[in-house]
Amino acid sequence: MMNIDTLVRMFSIEIRRTFAVRQGLPAPVRDAKNLPPLMPAEGFRVTMRVAFSFEDDQLGERGWFVDTDALDESVDRCAEQLASGAWPEIFDFRPSFENVAKWAFSELASSIPQLTYVELDNETIGVATRYVRSQ
Repeated sequence: MMNIDTLVRMFSIEIRRTFAVRQGLPAPVRDAKNLPPLMPAEGFRVTMRVAFSFEDDQLGERGWFVDTDALDESVDRCAEQLASGAWPEIFDFRPSFENVAKWAFSELASSIPQLTYVELDNETIGVATRYVRSQ
């Protein structure tokens, strides 16, 4: 039996932003079957979730680990970039949701301490892609 006092207790904070994106990648399977495109004209509705974790003993005197107002600015900049145009025009790599989630993680890791994951939840088609920090 494990003693509960020996377990590491952690907090997890998640910041969310919802916006529209235009992935802009060709869909050869859909094209071959004469299916309509999945992406609506206004783009996919995406919620980006950015999470970081910290242990109990990392709480400061003010009762927090970091000031989330400062982190909000970094998340806002990332979300604005993702929503700023068609992804093939923004990125110099193939902008699959996997590659873009990895890019967003790299962009945010320097400004968000102990970043745990970045998730891009494509609410339009019901698919979420999460890039997770390895343990």
